[in-house]
Amino acid sequence: MHQLTPLAAGVCLLLTGCHAPRHSRTWEIVRSTRHPGPGKAKPSAAYAGELHHALQKSGVEHKVVTFKFRYSSRLTLNATGEETAVIYRDDATPAQPWWIMAEQLWRPMWLPTQPVAAQVSLFVRRPATVVKVEDFPAQKAARDGKTLLKPFRTGK
Repeated sequence: MHQLTPLAAGVCLLLTGCHAPRHSRTWEIVRSTRHPGPGKAKPSAAYAGELHHALQKSGVEHKVVTFKFRYSSRLTLNATGEETAVIYRDDATPAQPWWIMAEQLWRPMWLPTQPVAAQVSLFVRRPATVVKVEDFPAQKAARDGKTLLKPFRTGK
């Protein structure tokens, strides 16, 4: 009898129209960006470069952030790591506009509206030092993927 309860709840949700939320166009662009293969020397920088090009092509505001952090490993107590991630703005979620995506993540992670150093430290879950931030503002994409040119005028 207890096994029917989850099944009944699922059928009720299905019949009442509850479904998974739809993701925005920006979310789909981020999720469809391919992760680098195992042969890359710096996979986080390679992935951030790919994601940067995809977001820039779509006119999405984003920042490419390189940061350092300390962690403990089996061999050393204070190893230093350096990663590159992309913080982007998703206008489909105005209450939660900032998201971060990195090579080791499967899905984007929400970030609070704070300075970049605080956002990165929250992402890494330890203090981090921002090495470099490249800021790319939102740009309106040309319609139909064509570039807009000024009309040509003759010398008449």
